[in-house]
Formats: sequence, structure tokens, C-alpha cells
Amino acid sequence: MSIPLDRLYQYIEDTAQSIFKDRVIIYRFYPHGSKNLLDLTTTRLIDFYLEVMHPHIYCHDQEPLAYDFYKNMVRYDSLFGKFKHFKYPSMRQQSVLLHSEKRSTNLEQYTQDNYVPSYWWSHAVIALDWFRYARHVVLHPCPQKTFLAYNRSWGGTREYRLKFLDYLIDHDLVNSCRTWFNPVDPGCQAHFQQHQFDNPKWKPIHNLEKYFHPTDADSNSSADFDLDDYNTFDIEVVLETLFDDGRLHLTEKILRPIALGKPFILAGTYGSLEYLRDYGFRTFDEIWPEQYDLETDSDSRLKQITSLMRDIENWDPKIRQERVAQAQIIADHNRKHFFSTEFFDQVVTELKTNLDTAIQQVSQSKDYQGFLNFWNDQTADPIKLQALIDETSILLPNIADINRIKKIMSAQTQDPDKICLSLDQRPLSMMDLDPGS
Repeated sequence: MSIPLDRLYQYIEDTAQSIFKDRVIIYRFYPHGSKNLLDLTTTRLIDFYLEVMHPHIYCHDQEPLAYDFYKNMVRYDSLFGKFKHFKYPSMRQQSVLLHSEKRSTNLEQYTQDNYVPSYWWSHAVIALDWFRYARHVVLHPCPQKTFLAYNRSWGGTREYRLKFLDYLIDHDLVNSCRTWFNPVDPGCQAHFQQHQFDNPKWKPIHNLEKYFHPTDADSNSSADFDLDDYNTFDIEVVLETLFDDGRLHLTEKILRPIALGKPFILAGTYGSLEYLRDYGFRTFDEIWPEQYDLETDSDSRLKQITSLMRDIENWDPKIRQERVAQAQIIADHNRKHFFSTEFFDQVVTELKTNLDTAIQQVSQSKDYQGFLNFWNDQTADPIKLQALIDETSILLPNIADINRIKKIMSAQTQDPDKICLSLDQRPLSMMDLDPGS
């Protein structure tokens, strides 16, 4: 399916520019979901002058941050050398890193590399778009199973899902749970029995292929909902992207049952239910115990979740009917809150507040002298100087760009950005400055 996420980043761009009162350069991964640095591009074509003179915001707000994954990657230019990590050259020492996780050691590492972190719950706004038709859906429950647990991929941070299936078998819950299983993970293309586990404790004991049917769901499935599924269970067990981790990072996965008005048990990192409550959602501690959410040991937390499922499955039929009805009242509240102006305003206000703080910090991190020194060194080399003179693409630096920027930075003024603003009102031309000036 086509997901127009660039509309989201254009909205972020507009929001940031209203804060900064001028152009802000937005980088995002496109295609969305890519981890390739070559796919980290701007939302619109910009010339080198704009890229140098205006603040950068790098959007890594859909996936969990992965500092170690990127730390040895560089952008390499045969003429001007290496640019570390995400960053393109800029006259500012700092750039904004827009992200969607809390309680993160990654943030400390990025901060040391001169990124200014700015948090917002991007998946909330994404889910409001993806599940917008859910507010009009009327479910007709005809439960065939007690639980639903979507389980498409188990590679990477999702290895715990294999052990979840193991525990379903141990607790005799296979027939109580509508779930699936891919013997070969669609991401890493490995069979689970030959897979090299990052955490060996998640390696299953049972032969899962004997117990669970394969799924034909694709990578876009979490952006949609299946009414045939949602009419046939009482409680969804949400298997989040992060579980065996110290970070808080919730995605559209937990917001789908909320949008459809279904009760849920959340398999996420510890404290995830409290994260939801901070945004105005209610959880189900009045009806079943939710101590599992406080358990910092991931294996113990997973065992507590499957033990809770076993306890619910063993409820007396009359008690079960009463408690499911009570849970539905909470689920109805959550659905109403999800589609409310109050929830949207809370998320967007948080985005604006955090972006404001980050942009103000970045805007003060100008390093004119460092940038001048860099380009003075480059133009001292005859080969590199000739390359700048010969360059005709507005997307790459040429001598006119460099001289224009150097004049701005060298100007004797209390606010060099005022000159930047006045010059930026017209398109860049190769005739702006004489190459020899």
C-alpha cells in the first residue's frame, strides 16, 4: 500500500520553520523504513548554499535509534573527504535529531556527536492517519479465540517473539490464541532453527512449525487492520518492536487495538503501560494484574505475560463475561481518546515545544571561523579549487557558493544571519560572485 509519510515530514518542516522564522532543512529516510545512509535525503531539492546556511533536522523518528549501527558509516566525497554519521557539512556545529524513544543511552552518544535530541511520539500521528477509518467501524464480536497476537517477523529486536510462542505451548495456550509464525524471518531470511540469536535465551525449545501456521502478511500489515480478525477475539496481545531493551519506544502496533476499541495486554519494554497512561489512555489494572509492566528482567516479564494469559483463559465463564465487559468500557474510553482533539493536541504540542528548545540551541551553535578555515584549506589546493570553479550543478558546491558564503561569514555585523536572510530571497546564480573575487 502507498503510505504518504512525506506529508508528515512536510508538516514537521512547516512547524520547524515557523519556530525558526526561516528555512530549516529536513532530512528523512526515503523510501521510509530504509536504513541506508544514501536514502537519508531532504524533503525537497536544495542547493549547497541553503544546505550550509540553514539548520538541519535529521528525522530518525519511526525506528528505534541505532547509534552503533551507524557509528562507523560515513558519507564520503572524493574531493572533500569524509562527513561523519548522518551529517552533511554545515556552518553550525550542532544539528537536531528528531527521535521517538525515551530512556535511551543512544541519545547520550548522539549528544556527544553534536546532535541536539528532540523527542516526539511520531507513531501517534502516523497511526491517526493509518487507522483513520477505524473510528467509523462497528465491530460485531463473535469470539472464536480469547487472544489475538500478530507475529509476522521475529528477527533483530523481535527475537523474543519466538520464545513467546514457546511459552504459549508450555501454558497450553496454542488453541486459545489466534497467532501465526514464519519459520523463515522475512527480514533476515534465516530459518529460526539456524538463526544466530543476539540473545540466546530467546531460542525456542519446541519445534514451532508443528504448532503454528505460517502468515502471508507483508511489511505494510501493521498500517492496516483486518475486521475478520478483530471480530474473533476478546483481548489482543501486542508484541511490540522493542521488548528485550531498556528503552521506551511504542509504535502503531499498540495503537491499532486502541483505534479499534479492543482490550489489550502489552508486550513492550518495562514501563510501557505507564507511557500510555501519560498520554491519557487507561490500562486494565482494575480487571487483571499488570505488574508485568514493572518487571525489568525481560524473560520474567514475558513469563508473567503468558501466565496472565493462562489465568484469563481459566476464568469461570460468568466471571469472564463480566470482566470482558468491564475491559470493554476501558477500551471504549481509549478509542474515544485516541480520536480526540485533546490527544492530537498533546502530541503536537509536545513536538512543537521540544523542537523549539532544540532549534534555539542549534541556532546558537554557529561556527563561522571553523567553516571558513575548512574552505580556506580546500581552496588552497589547486586541484580542489579547479573542481570548485568547474562545478556547474547548483546541488554541489562551486566557487560562487563558497565566496558568497565566506563573504557572509566574514561580514562585520552583530547578526550575520540578517545578511543571510536578505541574500536568500533570490535564487542562487553562478553570477552572484565573480570566481576571482
